[in-house]
Amino acid sequence: FNTQGDDFDYPEFRELSQPIRASVWSPPPESPSSDPVDHHHRNSNDVDVVPVSSTTPGSSSKARNPACVVRCNVPSCRKWFCNSRGNTSGSHIVNHLVRAKHKEVCLHKDSPLGETILECYNCGCRNVFLLGFISAKTESVVVLLCREPCLSVNALKDMNWDLSQWCPLIDDRCFLQWLVKIPSEQEQLRARQISAQQINKVEELWKTNPDASLEDLEKPGVDDEPQPVVLKYEDAYQYQNVFAPLVKLEADYDKMMKESQSKDNVTIRWDIGLNKKRIAYFVFPKEDNELRLVPGDELRLRYSGDAAHPAWQSVGHVIKLTAQEEVALELRASQGVPVDVNHGFSVDFVWKSTSFDRMQGAMKTFAVDETSVSGYIYHHLLGHEVEVQVVRNTLPRRFGAPGLPELNASQVFAVKSVLQKPISLIQGPPGTGKTVTSAAIVYHMAKQGQGQ
Repeated sequence: FNTQGDDFDYPEFRELSQPIRASVWSPPPESPSSDPVDHHHRNSNDVDVVPVSSTTPGSSSKARNPACVVRCNVPSCRKWFCNSRGNTSGSHIVNHLVRAKHKEVCLHKDSPLGETILECYNCGCRNVFLLGFISAKTESVVVLLCREPCLSVNALKDMNWDLSQWCPLIDDRCFLQWLVKIPSEQEQLRARQISAQQINKVEELWKTNPDASLEDLEKPGVDDEPQPVVLKYEDAYQYQNVFAPLVKLEADYDKMMKESQSKDNVTIRWDIGLNKKRIAYFVFPKEDNELRLVPGDELRLRYSGDAAHPAWQSVGHVIKLTAQEEVALELRASQGVPVDVNHGFSVDFVWKSTSFDRMQGAMKTFAVDETSVSGYIYHHLLGHEVEVQVVRNTLPRRFGAPGLPELNASQVFAVKSVLQKPISLIQGPPGTGKTVTSAAIVYHMAKQGQGQ
């Protein structure tokens, strides 16, 4: 759809009615432009428009028009990107926001709308994937509103805004052109051409080295790829040699992601459990939390100290998550807990390598111990052609297990099938009863004495 022109009664919006953080625009005169660049195709003399790194315009591409670039406003990033697609399916700025899971942006100071952080006029939400715009019914003014919850707030419906005309700021994976222009064909030809593969690689590189540039992709070792998996393996040693590096990469990534999820300036509500252990309640917003917290996760609670309290830290585990998005953390040690302090705490994830260590250990055993699994399972895992086997045993009358919920028809079928096969895979969406089904299988196998 056309986001500017006669249909909306506002030709083009040039200036903010309030500087820096305005969410309302009215149409004034043209503003001068200066030279900016993009972080994906950047050259040293220009403002970056695609991902490369720099805290000032001019890092990745040769987009000289400030109206074409946007800065990622996450404090640890602050790179500039353009609104052109280049060789990718979406614009460089949207591509970066999606891959980096960032959500805040700021316009260039020399752009027609000035240095503006895009945010909801009503609640201040800065998630650009939730933001849209509406026009006033009688004035040539545009207002930014978030889709949830402000678009459905009754108080706003009584104001002079036509909420039915709300449109998102991002359409077809690009920012609307009245907000961020797309570089002209001539400007794009002047820019360094960059492939989607290069963008993906430099985005991955930024996770460990925020100052990396496209030139770093050419360094030895950066492009090293692990061996690809295959459908068939000669033996267990080849299987281990392929999968062990992949498990290591996954473990390193999981550790990096968890350790990067630290939260500062957390407010604590203190309580004490029936077991006399201290419980800290705090909010961990789902929107900002890349990793889903579950009961049993370990977290470290820290306090840097003040004039009346020494520095303190303690490890605990999550015992529950409340409906109000509160996390209940039971601390291991109750000594020295600053229960009279409620503000200024930090929360860190405690990464555990247990599951990855078990995977590596299992693959090592599989490779060196021929008796670790049966011959049928050995060849099945390696992708070899094997004749289907049926385990002959007496099936139980009832497929449920004592103390467990009754099984439904599909769960009963799964238990029945697994008890007759040497190897099975049970899968399904969350909440479909995989754990209950597996517990019933283990119960019946144990009763029948079917080994491991």
